[in-house]
Amino acid sequence: MNVPPVQFDADALETMIGGQTFLDVRRLSIQNREQGKAFFKAYGYDVDNADDLTKLWAYHRKAATYIQDELLTREERVPTRLSDPNELGDIVNLLIMASTTGGELQRWSSAILKVMHVFVHLENDLFAQFSAEIQDQILGPIQGHIHEDSVIGTTLGPALGPQSIVLKKFEVKPFKTTASSVTKLLAKRELVAFRLLDKIGVRIVTKYLYDVFRVLKYFLDHNIVSFAHNIPDQSNNTLYPLNLFFETMENLSRDAEYTPEQIDKFLRERLADHAERARYHEKINSFSSHEFRFIKFITRRLVHIDGGLNFFYPYEVQIVDYETYLKNITGPASHDLYKQRQVEKARERILGDKK
Repeated sequence: MNVPPVQFDADALETMIGGQTFLDVRRLSIQNREQGKAFFKAYGYDVDNADDLTKLWAYHRKAATYIQDELLTREERVPTRLSDPNELGDIVNLLIMASTTGGELQRWSSAILKVMHVFVHLENDLFAQFSAEIQDQILGPIQGHIHEDSVIGTTLGPALGPQSIVLKKFEVKPFKTTASSVTKLLAKRELVAFRLLDKIGVRIVTKYLYDVFRVLKYFLDHNIVSFAHNIPDQSNNTLYPLNLFFETMENLSRDAEYTPEQIDKFLRERLADHAERARYHEKINSFSSHEFRFIKFITRRLVHIDGGLNFFYPYEVQIVDYETYLKNITGPASHDLYKQRQVEKARERILGDKK
């Protein structure tokens, strides 16, 4: 018996098995309220449940506010027809409007839904539920080795002795604001919320280039980190090539003593003489300037929650020498320009244009 060909939702299938993300879906295929309710229920929210409906409206408000405050110019406005719950009437109407073909309401309703989607995933992860325990168990072991001396200043390790490393800065990375996290997820196609790996971390600025590597050794020797839990594809070393570092160390006499300044001099001389052999390890970030230099790794700690819940949680460690740090915070490598490039990409992805 012959049957007519079945119609397939191309966007849905591309998202399921074609590598497309939900944020890149061109339009939905919701034709009526019943289909919309079913879509939301599969997504995780029952619009007939008062608590779930309240949550959906809260995400709607956050999404509309984010778009208005972060992505639009002063002259632009999210259409009131979509941003005002009284005018929208039913949250399911967003799905129906996002399913129409073309038009401004379709574009804006799709944008709001996609930003809502990011908020949903950000606010329903382990960090949102156990932030205090995660911070204590990740930052505590590191901060326990940071010391403040009235004369020497900040050190990793005791203020005096061969293991002491004088630091120009030790910073716990400020937690990303929700807006910052949303922007990052919108800007990077490969990211989803559970792969937002730098919610928590530290930044260490050493006085000398050589001390950057001493910090790494200190972390390993004192079991502050376990290199077994490192996430390899997140490591970044654009500061100094490991192959030339090891060569420099091997050429130092084991019977002599050197100052950090002397070893820095040897390191820079070897790099100048053998630049063509330098092997950096760069994780490409389309929003970072090529002039931004640092060492970064993302590792994980097994977090224990009272009641028997255990899970690994990632955190980031950045290390850089002071001379490079000063270069990083100015010019094209500055953080402000980095964020500006992210915002522009987020807008282009969600609204289809640039500021």
